[in-house]
Amino acid sequence: MGTSPRDHTSRPIKWGDVPLRGRCLGWVLLNCYNVRSEDSPVTDAKTAAECRTSTGRLLRVWFDVAPPPASSYLHYHCARTKPKVKPDDFRVIAAHGDYVLIGMMYRRRGSELSMRDHLLYRAGAADAARPPSLSLLPARDIPKKYERGTTNEPYQEPGSRALTIDDAGLLRRGEDDELLVVQLQEEKMAKRHDLLAGPSLPIINVGDRFMCWADCYKGVLICDMDEASPKVRHVPMPLLPPDRDWRSFYSDDLPPLGHSKAIGAAGNNTLRFVRIESRCCCGGHGRSSCSRSRYAFTVTTWTLTLKTDEPMSWVKEGVLDCEEIWALPGYEGLPRMHLRWPVVSLDNPDIICFEVSDHYSIRSEDRKAWMIQVDTRRKELVSAIPFTTDPWKEYLRIPAKFQG
Repeated sequence: MGTSPRDHTSRPIKWGDVPLRGRCLGWVLLNCYNVRSEDSPVTDAKTAAECRTSTGRLLRVWFDVAPPPASSYLHYHCARTKPKVKPDDFRVIAAHGDYVLIGMMYRRRGSELSMRDHLLYRAGAADAARPPSLSLLPARDIPKKYERGTTNEPYQEPGSRALTIDDAGLLRRGEDDELLVVQLQEEKMAKRHDLLAGPSLPIINVGDRFMCWADCYKGVLICDMDEASPKVRHVPMPLLPPDRDWRSFYSDDLPPLGHSKAIGAAGNNTLRFVRIESRCCCGGHGRSSCSRSRYAFTVTTWTLTLKTDEPMSWVKEGVLDCEEIWALPGYEGLPRMHLRWPVVSLDNPDIICFEVSDHYSIRSEDRKAWMIQVDTRRKELVSAIPFTTDPWKEYLRIPAKFQG
């Protein structure tokens, strides 16, 4: 059994002394790739649900939830029959409302072909009138374009989907619990390369109507699922100064600023774009080698109102300077270094979660990291907690809102 991510964290400084379990948290940050080992004991029976996999094995899942900026984790236990499922093959793909889409991949005994199960978890109601549930999605029976008239993908069973966090989304619509599982498929690689060429982000749900595929460099693909024949619209990102050239990483002592952008929902018809930018001590874009500007930065936010009948454009909301953040009450003792991994709050888009660490300044074994929440409009430090320096535990988290 490995160590729990909770060993690296503590409660936010302003959360209070109310126990975490059983509390209505609103939104959470779900860790996608670092789910718990199947040997873990059930830590929260109120969130547990079970069903049979496509091979008949009993699968049980439950959540270990915590208020942001801490991460919440999906746990699972699967009956021990060969082949057993590896932790890396069980992950969160998407979430919306009180639903979570889970992916699971393994191999049959005596076969080199991989199997994929996709499961749908639904959180229980707050009044316990509806318990949590887990159900196995049916196998895909609609072929992709490249599969029509050809053999199936290599090393996969026929009908096995390949839903990933990069191209698949989940949308809960209205009060009738209509649920859509949507996958983006490009007709030609060149077309998608022109539109989405940078690091991909999880699918973004905006209200119960819009689904967005985002690339912080090239733009956003927006689809209005209320339309009779939904169409995908492309909106470019605001014109920004170029990022620091990665080639300079090997020519000077100023490492490039990475993991510095994010796009998130900011209401029923609005997107929020966050960008952390380096600045020089003189206030201009970019860094110099002087000590005052080595880790200086600004946090800039933009808003995009989604429409279908007229052009859309980004509107700049505001700029927060690093000196303002470092001077906030409660920031004492935290590193005065670049913020990374921004995530927009689902409860209040002005509140953004960041990771801050001293990873550029000291030896790796002595590094420390924190997760913080900053209200960019009111200029307040909402909370701060110690965080892991393990890159596999920090990597990818998606915001979800459990509506019990």
